[in-house]
Amino acid sequence: MSGPTDRQLERHIRASAADSANVVLTLHAERRMKQRRITRAMLAETLKMGLLARRPEPDMRHPGLKCEMRRLVAGVNVAAVVYVEYPQPALIVVTVIDVSEG
Repeated sequence: MSGPTDRQLERHIRASAADSANVVLTLHAERRMKQRRITRAMLAETLKMGLLARRPEPDMRHPGLKCEMRRLVAGVNVAAVVYVEYPQPALIVVTVIDVSEG
């Protein structure tokens, strides 16, 4: 049996992010958000309405898939890298990036 398609993962992330209790930020993600002046509201919009930026990748340090969601929010190109254990609703935010910064 194969895993979920990219579109299924994208819809899953959006639906899971609709409940903020499903979104867990790592300390690294919190630090990067502060450093890059990306608010929790900007992150939430990116997860709820963003697009999957590239193919999800397995990660040896985590049992799920590493996914990158992107969205232009308040003039900032926000990328959020999250671990997803499909079909579980939990989203672990690993890092948050301002993609427009060179």
